[in-house]
Amino acid sequence: MAMAAAGAVEVRGVPPEVADELLVLYFENRRRSGGGPVRGSYRKPPPTAARPPITGQLLTHKRHSALGPLRHPGALQLARVPASWSRPSPQPPLLCQAVTNDGAAGVSAAPMEFLALAERVQGRPLEEASLALDWVEQTDSLLVASCGGVSLSPDLLELYFESRRSSGGPVRAVRLLRGGAVAVVSFHDPAVVEQVLQRGHQLQGHNLDVSPHYDFLEPPEEDEEEDAAAAASPEDGGVPSLCVPLPEAATRCLLESPLVLQELGAPVPECTLRLEGAGLCISGGDADRRRQLREGVEEALRGAVREQLPFSAWVLGFLRRADVRERLAELLAEQGLGACCVPGEEELLVVALQPSVARQATSFLGSLLAPFSLPLSERQLLALAVPRWAQVQAGLRCCVTRLAESGEHLEGLTLRGLEEENAACLAAFLRDGVPDETVVAVEAAPLRYLQLYYQEILAGMANVTLLPLEGADVTGLRLSGEAGACGAAAELLQSLAGAVHTQTVTLRLPGISRFLLDGRGQAIVQELERRFRCVVGLERVRWSPPLSQHELEMSQTPLALSCRRDSAHEEEQARALHGAAGEQSRASLEEIQGLLVALQPASVPAAAAAAPAEGEAWALGGHEVEAEDLYSAPEPEAVAAPSAGEEEAAVVVAVDESLEEGPLCPMADPSMAEEEAQLLLAIQQSMDSAGQEEEELRRAMEVSLRSYQQERAEAASPDAALEAVLSISLEEAQQTADAAQLVLCAVSEGDAACLSQELEAALRAQLREETVHNEGLRSLPPLCLGYRTHLERKHAVNISLEGAVATVRGFADYPVAATRDLALLLTRLLRAEAARGLGGVCWVHWHASGRGSPTPYSAEASALLEQAWCRGHKRVDVFFDGQPFTIDFERMEEYDIGNARTLPIGRTERPVAPPAPRSPTALPGDEVKLMLLPESSEEFQETVRRFYGTLEDFHSKIRIIKVQKLYHPLLYQQYMLKRAAMEKACGHQEVERILYHGTTEPSSREICQFGFNRSFCGKNATRYGQGVYFAVQAFISVQEQYSPSSADGDKYIFVTRTLVGDYTTGSPQLRAPPLREGDAALRRYDSVVDNLQAPSIFVIFNDTQAYPQYLITCQRSKRR
Repeated sequence: MAMAAAGAVEVRGVPPEVADELLVLYFENRRRSGGGPVRGSYRKPPPTAARPPITGQLLTHKRHSALGPLRHPGALQLARVPASWSRPSPQPPLLCQAVTNDGAAGVSAAPMEFLALAERVQGRPLEEASLALDWVEQTDSLLVASCGGVSLSPDLLELYFESRRSSGGPVRAVRLLRGGAVAVVSFHDPAVVEQVLQRGHQLQGHNLDVSPHYDFLEPPEEDEEEDAAAAASPEDGGVPSLCVPLPEAATRCLLESPLVLQELGAPVPECTLRLEGAGLCISGGDADRRRQLREGVEEALRGAVREQLPFSAWVLGFLRRADVRERLAELLAEQGLGACCVPGEEELLVVALQPSVARQATSFLGSLLAPFSLPLSERQLLALAVPRWAQVQAGLRCCVTRLAESGEHLEGLTLRGLEEENAACLAAFLRDGVPDETVVAVEAAPLRYLQLYYQEILAGMANVTLLPLEGADVTGLRLSGEAGACGAAAELLQSLAGAVHTQTVTLRLPGISRFLLDGRGQAIVQELERRFRCVVGLERVRWSPPLSQHELEMSQTPLALSCRRDSAHEEEQARALHGAAGEQSRASLEEIQGLLVALQPASVPAAAAAAPAEGEAWALGGHEVEAEDLYSAPEPEAVAAPSAGEEEAAVVVAVDESLEEGPLCPMADPSMAEEEAQLLLAIQQSMDSAGQEEEELRRAMEVSLRSYQQERAEAASPDAALEAVLSISLEEAQQTADAAQLVLCAVSEGDAACLSQELEAALRAQLREETVHNEGLRSLPPLCLGYRTHLERKHAVNISLEGAVATVRGFADYPVAATRDLALLLTRLLRAEAARGLGGVCWVHWHASGRGSPTPYSAEASALLEQAWCRGHKRVDVFFDGQPFTIDFERMEEYDIGNARTLPIGRTERPVAPPAPRSPTALPGDEVKLMLLPESSEEFQETVRRFYGTLEDFHSKIRIIKVQKLYHPLLYQQYMLKRAAMEKACGHQEVERILYHGTTEPSSREICQFGFNRSFCGKNATRYGQGVYFAVQAFISVQEQYSPSSADGDKYIFVTRTLVGDYTTGSPQLRAPPLREGDAALRRYDSVVDNLQAPSIFVIFNDTQAYPQYLITCQRSKRR
């Protein structure tokens, strides 16, 4: 039983005596047959013999009853209808499809329609022959015929119908029919047949006629032989021939041997064998002899012996060469071996009719391979890269070559007897074909010009290999090839390089060298190169940052400005005490005499005469000493430390008291008074001499110690000459950064001049300027001035100082970075404030011995020390009168670096009236403070109202702890300058917005001290660019991602004034805002956003575009 179509089954092997009714009853019994209701049945009539008038012999073919596939399951096949037949009458319609060239017609019908049609066909004869209809299955084969009558190749057909070009699929088998001009192609999937029939096909320039194929339509073998016998071959002059198909390539290759054909045709000598296309033609003799020969050939081919020789892929590739296969066939014929060899993927297939012949051929072929090797030197290795090497390889006889893996040998493979010839040819080439080398020196810029704009000419030098040289020693082109070709190419290249106009220009702009080596500067250069069809050489541009840090960058200790060490009064007193020795001696004698007279009683006339008038004073040691009543009881008063002059006077009085006790005697004789004065002066000078010797000894020890420390410092540090060289090197590096030497290459001098002007204008448009205002800039210490030069070198900028203003000029964002470093330096400066700002605090120093009264520092010096003391610094370096000092607050000592002297210091406070409270807006100078806003203030309420107005869902989840206002004069001045510049660039439109920025507790302190820093971008997000992010709504900033809670649960949100200006959409890779579209000045946008229509996030790339005005400290509410 077989399924014929949907709803119908075919039952085979039914005995004739079984009634149709019984079959119907059986198949309607579900239990026994599993069937159901039957619509009808019919019994297929037996085949009927054809009548003589029928020329379609297929109706009486022995395969007539066999089932075969059809194009569609619902189609019927009427087999072997003659091509000349036409329907006898159109009524009723019997056939629904035109007759095909193969003499078959198809009819489409449903199952019930088929039963009705079968009954009608059985009762209507066709040219006196009865007809029978039957169901057939869908075919999986195609009948392929070449329209040009060309023989078809089974391998080629298989490859074609498995390719996409034919819309085919996997091929099961290919059979050749009718002498190789027709083939049957069978597929694994019958559905592929329908796909292939939907399109036309062409192979090797000939159209293919493709139609469905059915096995029962093939003529019997007897008919094929008779048809072949009836046909005459034009080549044989009308002699009949018979064709044996040869589907395998190995078999066809074997029959190419004359020895094999001779051996196959020996049993029937009257017949001739001839290989044509994909078949073997047998001609001559009668039909029986040809049939006999064909059977013998087929039997011999079926018994052919196959041997395999494994070889490497390189050897098999050699054996596939046409000249090698031809030579091997000749050698096999010379040896009388009827065999052939077919290279495969992994082995060599040897085919012969006899096993002994196959073994002999296999052994013989294995001995024919002759490998050889030639040593290679480094110079000879270059010969393999010249173009003539391919010509030499093509001229070798049955030979292939390759370079050994070690690179030291040239391996060759040829046939036996040809190795000497091929080796000699290769050796001659390696000896005479070593390429010549010539170097054409061309500067880097003209070389790149040749590579860009003469590329076709350089590529046209086929016989010469060009290698660009771009080293530090030489730049140009290395030519490799034959000597004549290298010489001609060198002359051509030199003429081309000479035709290029080269001009050297020097541009002097602050930091231009760094900018040209930066990507932004190179983008400008490349744009101009495209516009002017030129080349801008940057090989002479040099810039590199400092290799080491400045000593001010390696520590964060405060720095003090230069000021006076002692007060003006103390300096005047010191100058008075250290007057000329002679004048002091004369003044001392007169002073002693005056004192003696003053000490006489008032009744003594001489004393009265010598006493000064009322209201006058005695001069002692440069100080005025008022006359006192030494005998009257003094008023009780606090004992104060005597000054230097008072101490000297006290010494004189003590000496006088030691000489005479009791009341002074009147000295009426002036000569005695003078003698006594001289005696007292001698005693005083003796005591002074001892003090002077002690002071000179102390000074000598200080000088010796200073000399020893200086020698150690000179031995430990580089000498002065080396320091001077380093200083000069730093200055030269800065000059190199501010000047760039460019090499312009263009067609003409005019183009180079225009290019130079355009380039300078485009670069000047990228210059930026930043200013810093600080009073500390007026008197920077020498170390800070050296740090300014370091900043110029580090950031490739120019920093000019004028009073309290520093102007930083440079390209792109270089000035911003330099300004930040300069601002950090200024925050470390301790400025000398007025004495009234000390709050009654005074700093003093004592003598090295610790004795005597303290000497107060000047008001400026006390202010510096008090600032460092209040900030908690352990030590500070200061400059007093231009000399370096170190103040150690832990040991409370002053160390004079120049004199190597240490003095004790102290801090004294005297009660003073408390200062009046100061308004928060009246901050002194550049002081940075974070002021707490009272909750009752309007500023606090307005800030909180705006903050809560943008919290959305977080409105009930956030509670404010405090609101602080930041006062930072330096950041605010930079922000206002940036705002004025942006308003001018944007046409005075609204460029400022109030935005929010969430951060951590440590970062909030950094922002309050130094402002926003985009160098730390990526800590929270870089989705829209590598800058500083701000939110329009506060609910974004309070999220844990942007403002993580501290250990106490506090969150920190800045309310900022942000300059957004003109903005565009951002992207992750941005390091600066993109250029404005259509802007001839190549200006950039001021900021970027997440959404251009309704931005919720702004990103800035210039740190001065945002000012942190308020800091809100808040917490998440614990209420649900």
